[in-house]
Amino acid sequence: MAKGGPEYTMNRSLVLSAVGIEHQVDPGEGVILTHEEDSERAISEIKAFEEENRHWPPPPNYARPIPRTDNPPTLLMIGSLIVFYMVTGPWFTANPWFQAGAIDSSKILEQGQWWRLITALTLHADQMHLVGNCVIGGFMVHLLCKTTGYGTGWLALILSGMAGNLMNIGLRNGPHYSVGFSTAIFAAIGIFCGLQLTRRRASLIRQLILPLGAGAGLLAMLGTEGKQTDLGAHLFGFGCGLACGILLQVSRLDLRTDNRRLQQALFAVTLALITGCWLLAAGTT
Repeated sequence: MAKGGPEYTMNRSLVLSAVGIEHQVDPGEGVILTHEEDSERAISEIKAFEEENRHWPPPPNYARPIPRTDNPPTLLMIGSLIVFYMVTGPWFTANPWFQAGAIDSSKILEQGQWWRLITALTLHADQMHLVGNCVIGGFMVHLLCKTTGYGTGWLALILSGMAGNLMNIGLRNGPHYSVGFSTAIFAAIGIFCGLQLTRRRASLIRQLILPLGAGAGLLAMLGTEGKQTDLGAHLFGFGCGLACGILLQVSRLDLRTDNRRLQQALFAVTLALITGCWLLAAGTT
């Protein structure tokens, strides 16, 4: 009643055995023989089996390759934040560093001092603010740079943090002041989430646990109130990072971690951007 290759024949024989239809298999001819009164039922069972397994096995899920990457300069960059804090000191009204570089919504929106969106990322209100950003932030930034390449990672981080700061002040009604690298850290968390959005659901949940857990840990360390905490900047930093992560994956730029020249160039652009913003800030004092 049925004819095919050895594997075809054996699979159909198992189907008939499972439903209790007596039959015989002729391996040499590749046929299955049944009693005449069982033939219609046998054909129906085999057709149902073939219909249910039409797309089985599923096509292989080829994982995106993980390119080799140089060791990110995380300690250098996070260490620079610590050294810079030793130079600037904590936030107080007469501190010239904060007068020149902190987020000041009126000066940014009305006077065009856009560089404050970046210089503020390098300033910290106090030691607790600094420690929280350096410990958890350093961990997240290192993982991000290992995933995307250190040049891509740092430039995406700074630009997402800048965009997050801009949205935070742009959507407020009154004057607003803030500082801190935590906006960029939440941008890093958003980038991680954006990079995972096209993965299968089972993998997606596992991949999101680490970045979201880091965000919760940072909030727990900094608290939700006080001058060192800006929940709006955290939220918008995360949102901008999420969009950036999606763009990195769509453009496949996150797979160019092994392109040493590209990573060096992007990292140099990042350093030049931060330095240039502080030179602009110094020119306004």
